[in-house]
Amino acid sequence: MWADYLFTLRETKFLRTSIPKKSNGRVALIVSMTDFVFQLKLEALLADGLRNEGWEVKVLTTNPSNTWGRRYFEAFGISDFLYWDDFQPTEQEKLKCNEATTQFLSQTPLSFTAVKSWIFEKSWIGPQILSSIARNSHKGAPDLTLPSIQNELRRSLPETLERTFRANHLLDSIGPSLLMGIESNYALMGPIVDQALARDLQFIQVIQPSREDAIILRRLNSKIRRMHPNSLTVKSFDELNKKIVWDESHEQYLQKEFADRYGGKWFLQSRNQAGVKNLSLTEITELLKLNSQKKTGVVFSHILWDANLFYGEDLFLDYEDWFVQTVRAACANKEVNWIIKLHPANIWKRARDRVRGELSEEKLIKEHVGKLPDHVKLLFPDTEISTKALFDLVDFGVTVRGTTGMELPCFGKRVFTAGTGRYSGFGFTDDSKTKEEYLNKLARIQCFPEMSPEEIRLAKLYAYGVFRVRPLSLKSCRCFFRYKKEGHHPLDHNLVLNVKKWSDIEKNGDLKAWTDWAASSEPDYLDWTQV
Repeated sequence: MWADYLFTLRETKFLRTSIPKKSNGRVALIVSMTDFVFQLKLEALLADGLRNEGWEVKVLTTNPSNTWGRRYFEAFGISDFLYWDDFQPTEQEKLKCNEATTQFLSQTPLSFTAVKSWIFEKSWIGPQILSSIARNSHKGAPDLTLPSIQNELRRSLPETLERTFRANHLLDSIGPSLLMGIESNYALMGPIVDQALARDLQFIQVIQPSREDAIILRRLNSKIRRMHPNSLTVKSFDELNKKIVWDESHEQYLQKEFADRYGGKWFLQSRNQAGVKNLSLTEITELLKLNSQKKTGVVFSHILWDANLFYGEDLFLDYEDWFVQTVRAACANKEVNWIIKLHPANIWKRARDRVRGELSEEKLIKEHVGKLPDHVKLLFPDTEISTKALFDLVDFGVTVRGTTGMELPCFGKRVFTAGTGRYSGFGFTDDSKTKEEYLNKLARIQCFPEMSPEEIRLAKLYAYGVFRVRPLSLKSCRCFFRYKKEGHHPLDHNLVLNVKKWSDIEKNGDLKAWTDWAASSEPDYLDWTQV
């Protein structure tokens, strides 16, 4: 095991000596603050690419005791560290945070919606607070009137507020031209990103798509701060629409992409399709006892307690409220076969967090809906029915902003959304402005016409852009995944170099593609060779 930890320290010696000393006068701050091995390796490799192009690279980590963070960056030749613990608020700032805490907590009622709206010093702290509570309690809408939760808020809120001042002290100290990080929203990272964007600084978020050989790059600004990073901006979509004339080659790639996504090629996607079968339409109809004379709709549920609160606008108070009211609407519309599909990631996420017992969705149905009628079927996370098979079966889908909302329309199936921030407004989903409008649509969903050829084309174009043009393919490294059946392991994710010398990296061109884009002003990394 230790060899897996230390291989980077052994094998990256060439990186420490081969990069030429040049300067472009720009400072890049890598906002790391983790001891997660996979993340450290990826950040260090990308940082080295910037260093090779003349950037002065600085790394923000938690404190000097984070030895793993320092050792991995040093293995890549990067040794200029800043420590978050060194940037503390002044006494006056602490006083302001304490006063603000009292003011926030004195609001009545202390509701989920009220807390979500909290803003402090240009930082949207509400979702940061709620997401932490939801993840710890494994509830999508924790009861904020409970004394235990209010005590937790009273304890943690001052520190959350103080991070906005600490972030400003950090930015004042170095004046970076660019910030880069993996995460951009939760309680530790959110204030740094918010304060950077308030100063019109650039923050690049790096995430991994559902394939192991690529990354997604998004340059955040105030206009797209609340868009999901694995999406297309309006500008990017318009450019794709101008450059791509949809033909058979694009169609073949997209169909292959779906085959790979739901056929087990990629671990990150296949863990959501464990043990499934490509059942025929007849087999699914018989298994679920569907009425073949009716149309069929699927509600694609989110992970209620893990769904983040940072993207777009929601029609409902929270994901639990959306789930309950959507299931009620399905129960009321007896003209349709309804399938309530619980998210398959429930399996591995609950195992990772060692969560046992009844699913949150089951509890909500029992408490707020009751026994489901015969025309409404509950599809559990461990179902043997593959998602791709459902795409072929159903007539329409329902989601807030799940990935299926940009997949299902590619098969000519209309999707009704209950929130923005991913793909709504691009012409291929049926979006609503209010929850009343949304619920009214569900009441007569069987009456809506089939998607037009143009709507389907837009859906395919968007999916093609996200799945093929947005990713930056990695050649100089590869990802490995070795998940435990339960709990965490430091090497659940791992990154391994494919190169022995810097010239190999230059030949691969992946880091050059990254650094060229990083030096630009484009919000999305787009690989135009794939159009």
